[in-house]
Amino acid sequence: MNRLNLMAGIGVREITPDLGVLMWGYSDRAGPATGTLDPLFAKALAIRVDDQCAVIVSLDLGRPPAQASRVRIVAKATAMGVDSVLLCATHTHHGPVMENPDAPHIAAIERAISEAIEEAVTSCEPARIGTGEAAIDIAHNRRHNTRDGRCVMIWRNEERRQRGTIDREATVIKIDRLDGTPLVTLVHYACHPVILGPSNLEYSADYPGEMARLVKEQTGGECMFIQGGCGDINPYLDKTPIDQGAIDAMRGAGRECAEAVLSVLDGIPTGAPTQPSIAFREDYVEVGTRWDFGDSTAREAFVEAHGGADGLAKRYEESFRPDLDVPVSTLLINDNLSFIGMPGEFFVQHQLALKHLAPVHTALLCGYTNDHHLYFPPIRDAVYGGYGGTVGSYVGLGAADKCVLQAQESMAALLGADKRSCTSKDFAILDAD
Repeated sequence: MNRLNLMAGIGVREITPDLGVLMWGYSDRAGPATGTLDPLFAKALAIRVDDQCAVIVSLDLGRPPAQASRVRIVAKATAMGVDSVLLCATHTHHGPVMENPDAPHIAAIERAISEAIEEAVTSCEPARIGTGEAAIDIAHNRRHNTRDGRCVMIWRNEERRQRGTIDREATVIKIDRLDGTPLVTLVHYACHPVILGPSNLEYSADYPGEMARLVKEQTGGECMFIQGGCGDINPYLDKTPIDQGAIDAMRGAGRECAEAVLSVLDGIPTGAPTQPSIAFREDYVEVGTRWDFGDSTAREAFVEAHGGADGLAKRYEESFRPDLDVPVSTLLINDNLSFIGMPGEFFVQHQLALKHLAPVHTALLCGYTNDHHLYFPPIRDAVYGGYGGTVGSYVGLGAADKCVLQAQESMAALLGADKRSCTSKDFAILDAD
């Protein structure tokens, strides 16, 4: 193998379960899945440099597979020669429940993910890569923090009024074959895939699936969606009822995203890096829990607030421990592009922080990756409360900030900045001409 080659390969498998499976994302659905609006996919991108291989998997699921599943998937990937795996859920609210490890559809999804990874690894070929940005405007910040210290939730915003922090920039990563034909387009953007609401009982990837379908249709290459820090970001047309045009609204938003991506693709140059590289590390950050779940009163209050004995909280009780630690997964490609896997729902301000403070040119916060511990609110939002601030969150105060800091430290370490000794080169100063 030519040591200077960046290699890339794609593998795709459908992961749509059988009908009758409970769907993930809404507590007030009337029943299990009754049909398929659009198929769910596992899309694996393998990137190889010499003997190093990393795989990024985009999953049309609400959350990544649980830890037991992840361990099995990673073990199979390791046997294929893969050094690191990022399992990134798009966070659709119209996929299957993933918290029951014994459900038949879990094993089927595991197999499909492993098959997609194997296809990606075995199909690697020399590739060229480029990065650009597209402006997408389908979303708003659903939290309004008032002057008197409260949070008011604004779920839907048909008027497109601007309030709160938002990131309208989508990062577009273009990977071509050496002959210039498209291999894959990766789109990183932050917005909840909840245009379809609880009245929808059909499997769907929501707007990211429609966007990916249209981009693939136009380019001939695969398209993958990577969800960002969308913990406080909703689509303007949040939870549109099925009988009020939900499907058209979802497809319209997907088309808007696709058109934005396609409008910039031709302007993104791709090239074979002169010094390609892959580096990865996974660090566990102790975040603890905000609530003292050793106190039976506190535990009962939290469980009751989240649906009682059969509700959301019961699915996560094993994480209610004071020494809870969570994975932060950092993948660095060519020393200038980083995918940072975060284990839950991070807010957009942390996505923006990483973009501005990371020691690499392009740093992407990938939410819902490699684990899931519900919401990681900024300290301010934890104090103000509301959905995602207190409701739906159990990690300790400052958990998100700790994870973001760890990501910055990990990137710096992968770049060699944590060395203990120094030479005169470390203190060189470059003056402008």
